[in-house]
Amino acid sequence: MGRVKLKIKRLESYSNRQVTYSKRRTGILKKAKELSILCDIHIILLMFSPTGKPTLFHGERSSIEEVIAKFAQLTPQERAKRKLESLEALRKPSRNWTMI
Repeated sequence: MGRVKLKIKRLESYSNRQVTYSKRRTGILKKAKELSILCDIHIILLMFSPTGKPTLFHGERSSIEEVIAKFAQLTPQERAKRKLESLEALRKPSRNWTMI
């Protein structure tokens, strides 16, 4: 039997949320590491589980202080511009996405 397409919405069951987080956490950490290596970028990823336990990842050549300092150097206008660009990119339908 194939996998079921999961509708992206908040899982109502606390235990289901915890199980889903536990299963997907490793995958997203792997993707962050791959992106860091392939694109030679500085990356930090901070996640809190449904129980509140933190998970922190930083790229092999990135330190937390270095990435935060780099982010802090951006002017508020640059931050707002990049945020707007990200939101616009997310709103554009992708060829791979199915419109419902």
